[in-house]
Amino acid sequence: METLASLTAIAGFVSLAASGALAQDALPQTLFTNVHIFDGISEERIENANVLVEGNLIKTVSTDGIDAPEATVIDGGGRTLMPGLIDSHVHLYATGLVQSFSGLQAAKWDQIGATAAENARDYLYDGYTTVRDTGGMGSGLRELIDKGIVDGPRIYASGAAIGPTSGHGDWRNPEQRTFNMGSDDVANTFNLSYIADGAEEIRKASRLNFAHGASFLKLMAGGDVSSELDPLWSVAYNVDEIATAVEAASFFDTYVTVHAYTDETVTMALDAGVKSLEHAQMVSEETVKRIADEGIFWALNVAGMDPALLDHPNFSMPTVKPKLEEYLVGSENVIEYIKKYKPKIVHNVDTVLSTIGFGRAHQDFEKCYFAELLGNHAFLVAATSTGGELAQLTGRRNPYPNKLGVIEEGAYADILIVDGNPLEDLSVLGANPKWFDAPARDRGFETIRVIMKDGVFYKNTLE
Repeated sequence: METLASLTAIAGFVSLAASGALAQDALPQTLFTNVHIFDGISEERIENANVLVEGNLIKTVSTDGIDAPEATVIDGGGRTLMPGLIDSHVHLYATGLVQSFSGLQAAKWDQIGATAAENARDYLYDGYTTVRDTGGMGSGLRELIDKGIVDGPRIYASGAAIGPTSGHGDWRNPEQRTFNMGSDDVANTFNLSYIADGAEEIRKASRLNFAHGASFLKLMAGGDVSSELDPLWSVAYNVDEIATAVEAASFFDTYVTVHAYTDETVTMALDAGVKSLEHAQMVSEETVKRIADEGIFWALNVAGMDPALLDHPNFSMPTVKPKLEEYLVGSENVIEYIKKYKPKIVHNVDTVLSTIGFGRAHQDFEKCYFAELLGNHAFLVAATSTGGELAQLTGRRNPYPNKLGVIEEGAYADILIVDGNPLEDLSVLGANPKWFDAPARDRGFETIRVIMKDGVFYKNTLE
């Protein structure tokens, strides 16, 4: 009998210890109550709802009460709960430090790194919980953010943009533009831009990017408005060369995006198998239909189509103004084509070579102008769920494999609570009709009351 009693006591002790261990291991919970949900997709909010977060994931979304006695309860007060914003075209390493590509050649590595960290904080506290960096270094900053050392959004990085000699990615000073490019090219040294001529150099540059932790690749497939050496109509790579990068990316289970504006360069990129486009405003109706039919993701920055750019000092220079005028004429019908065929558009601000203050104004204007052209709902979808879909294209290179940009069970707990209804009024997210003449503002918006990323509060003014 003593043996049986001893065994019973031991079993009870083990049971208590196990239950204690389970209690210690239980994930923290946050229960958001009394909110109206924009889920990242729907045209109407889910009224009078509740959301339970467990750990770093959304556990339950319901219009009924949620039983979670151990949860921290946040009363939303009838405000809108929505996914954190996603900017799918940023340049963390080329904003806030210099205002020209030539100036970048004089930058120090620690200046570039510190500025990138400051830009990352700016995005997070403006409500962006994920960004896609389309030309800059590798995974180092992302790793610091993921460890909690630096505040910032999730980062999907392309690593160095890949382009040819005299292409949009050739940022060297005139004395550096020789047949034997030296190691004094800052863009190359710091993995901001690789100059690659021909298939084998493209293949090597692609693999260097993956060695530095890139999640996807970006190629400069054609010319640009603001850079010096490449006419807007110029073609950077042929189909076979672009296909080399596509193959290199496929070997790493991810994809290629291209910088391209014209119908010719976009068509060549699609023929080569790219899955994503940056800019591409000068395409024909036929090509827009193809983009939609093939499910290609399109990072369209509509602010670049504002005729007010002609009054900006940088774009009114004799070397740039003719390119801008050509671009504005070439893009005048693209919004109508987009409305007709409804391709997958993702939010693209593309702030580069500007002060952080001007970058904020650019971001705020992009939201407003996008909504003016395509509607509030279209902007919100582009800046949430469609951006989250694009993130999933990185396959096994994806540093964040769960869903992003949606409020649904199993998605990452990247959440904003905002005053008002952004489906009706985007000013609650900072949208502003002013751009160059916008007054300076501080980081963040009072109307964004809660910023949660990965289940962690970075702002909460509702408590």
